[in-house]
Amino acid sequence: MSEKSPTSGPLLYLLGCSALDRFAYRLLLEQTLEYPVAVDSSFEPTRVWKAMRIRPDLALVDADTPSPGAREAIQIIPQLCPKTKLLVVGAAVEPALVKEWGSLPIAGYVVKDGGPEELRAAITAVLSGSEYFSEGVRAAILDGRSASAGRARLSRREAELLPLLARGLTLREAAHRLAVGYKTADTYRTNLLKKLGIHSRVELARYAIRERIIEP
Repeated sequence: MSEKSPTSGPLLYLLGCSALDRFAYRLLLEQTLEYPVAVDSSFEPTRVWKAMRIRPDLALVDADTPSPGAREAIQIIPQLCPKTKLLVVGAAVEPALVKEWGSLPIAGYVVKDGGPEELRAAITAVLSGSEYFSEGVRAAILDGRSASAGRARLSRREAELLPLLARGLTLREAAHRLAVGYKTADTYRTNLLKKLGIHSRVELARYAIRERIIEP
């Protein structure tokens, strides 16, 4: 499908796991909010690639948690079309669950209890180049972004050391795994903890589990 014509309105792409849920959202968007949905798809990578040929202005993501499938799809979209904005509609409001979305390139998060009018406000804001987060979730999203930024600043060796320490290996054991000296590993550890703002092994393990670096 070719790009939209200059006279057409914004193109929306509806992304979600369930075909039934996508159908319900399509009805809401088109009949109640009067936003045309150009295409919808599941999180399957091949379907995402195909759907993104229309170069939509906004991708509306129906997902309660950033599952591996949802996470992969959301990461693919900016690579295929950097101008497409991402808006998540989810049920999670607990900070620990919402925080995970902060590591992904989303421009907004709307809780499902917010209703059609909040969804309209979110779509309008995101399409205009702003961000929109439902009341009570912004702090968790920003917290997730900070954690993600800290992780992104890690050197390759620091990133390799992180899961080893989080799984309970001693620093000497981790140094052996990395084939470096103890003092070198100690420097990696010091820099790692400083960048992440973490002060203990327990906090590091919790961080690694929360960020899905290791399994609980």
